[in-house]
Amino acid sequence: MRSRGQNFADLLLGPENYVDALLTGISRRPGTGDLVRKVADLSNVDGYAIFDRQGNEVFRSKSERYEWLLRDRPGGVSTGDKLGSSVVSRPGFWQVVYDDGQTNPSVIMPLIRDGRTIGFLSVDADMAAERYHYQATLARTYTFVVLVVLAATLVPFVLYVLRRRKIAEADARIRFLADHDPLTQLLNRRRMQEACDQLLFKIRATREEIAYLYVDLDDLAEINDRCGQARGDEILRIVGRRIATSLGDEDLVARIGPDDFAVVRRRVGDRAEIDGLARRLSAAVGEAVDLDGHVVKPKISIGCAIAPDHGRSHSELVKHAEIAHFHHKGAHQLPLVFFEPSMDEAMHRRRQIEAQIKRAVENGGFELFYQPLVRGRDGTLVGFEALVRLRDEKGNLISPGEFVPIAEARGYIKAIGSWVIREATRQIAEWPEPLFVSVNLSAVQFVDGDLVEIIRSALKAAGIQGNRLEVEVVESLLLERSTAILDQLYALKQLGISIDMDDFGTGYSSLGYLWRFPFDKLKIDQSFMKALENGEPNVKEIVATIVALAHQMKMKVTTEGVETEDQARFLASLGCDQLQGFFFGKPLPAAETVETFLVGYRRTDRFGDGARSAAVRRIA
Repeated sequence: MRSRGQNFADLLLGPENYVDALLTGISRRPGTGDLVRKVADLSNVDGYAIFDRQGNEVFRSKSERYEWLLRDRPGGVSTGDKLGSSVVSRPGFWQVVYDDGQTNPSVIMPLIRDGRTIGFLSVDADMAAERYHYQATLARTYTFVVLVVLAATLVPFVLYVLRRRKIAEADARIRFLADHDPLTQLLNRRRMQEACDQLLFKIRATREEIAYLYVDLDDLAEINDRCGQARGDEILRIVGRRIATSLGDEDLVARIGPDDFAVVRRRVGDRAEIDGLARRLSAAVGEAVDLDGHVVKPKISIGCAIAPDHGRSHSELVKHAEIAHFHHKGAHQLPLVFFEPSMDEAMHRRRQIEAQIKRAVENGGFELFYQPLVRGRDGTLVGFEALVRLRDEKGNLISPGEFVPIAEARGYIKAIGSWVIREATRQIAEWPEPLFVSVNLSAVQFVDGDLVEIIRSALKAAGIQGNRLEVEVVESLLLERSTAILDQLYALKQLGISIDMDDFGTGYSSLGYLWRFPFDKLKIDQSFMKALENGEPNVKEIVATIVALAHQMKMKVTTEGVETEDQARFLASLGCDQLQGFFFGKPLPAAETVETFLVGYRRTDRFGDGARSAAVRRIA
């Protein structure tokens, strides 16, 4: 408004001296007032007034009071208004703007020419457009400022909230992973120990009993080898879920090892309750699982320790429940096995044997004993079965029935089996032809697919042909129905090696596999000889049938466990090809085998001819 008033004053004071015409009412040029009025209209000056030096109004472009009557007169009007003395007396140049925010604003200022005030000018301007523009600009600016403030505060706040939420979720995830097993989502060993310690602390006051169940998933390594690691992990997840759904709300369950779970039950009433829980767990876990065509029936072993009777600390409960579970592995007809103090000694013995096995694998501490095999019809020595033996720290022999299951459970069987093959082939190479040596193969030795190469290398190192080696496999291997196993058996046969089915007649469906696999020989299990000695009915007929069946299928027959001359003569009468048992000799170390059976050996000797031991027997 000040700028607009100043521009209008500059027009009046300009070279044309429009102000003089308005002050005096005398114009040198006609139409001066109309010209000034047009300029004012173009400048959005709604009205203006001229006052003389004393502040008396001398010209007004229009009358506000009588606007309805006078409108804009070409010569202007004079309303008789007068400026106040305080305004007239103000020295120098000044401007006073009046704006009530409703009507058009006005500005009043002195008209100064050559440093002397010649009058005063009052200008009313139409500022509606400017006012609207200002208000709109102010509103936009305010809105923008508000948005900027919101963006500067709300966006960081939202980001802060989102970050806090992510941090909280990450913290919750970290806490979950710290307390749970990532595979099965069950409690982990550390969290189970903490919870168990709290319960053990409470029962000191409450006197209640709690049951700690050690649950082991049997044969997980075999499942991994047969179906793959991914399917093995899926089996673990399924087993963990089945265990968890079989428990009560107050029971605790955790995964405490690769294939081990723990269950804690509070306020135990009696052992029958725990028996029922174990039966439910076994039934739930044992349901068949179909994983992409691989059907697996999980099986668990359960050992139980009761607190406080079997331990007052978590470590004691775990130790004793684990010991009990090892005993359950050999007694699956029971739902579970409860810990007994005598079991601790057995577990100590097991750990000693395990340590001895480990040392023997690392340092070559195993031995091979050799038991003779003779021809059934005349007792001629034809070969030996190599049997692995292990001695304890005092030099006493450990029973194979004791250390072999431990070696299988701890994954040493392949290393032991490979050593047996190398040592047996090396030894038979030093003994006369055509004697052969027979070794037992475990299913584990077929898993990696390198068995054929191991045997081929052993034969090459010993410098012998494949016909001097026989390998014995058990029926459990055949239950795999694996093409890979069948291919390896055929490859061994290509090397000239005899393939024997061991323990025939004790499996589930041996007859169904005879035509599937390239067997050269059947070994009748020694249990038949024990049954024959005990006089059980139909044993002779069954043995005769097995011998006849094998001969019909072009297979030889070896019978194990022959301990009496009557047994030997009976088997010879059936045409049994080879005999083996204590009647002909016990397993002996290599040096004693040479001295007992091979000194003076001739290929045509009947068994015992030329041998220097008076203990040997002959049949003829």
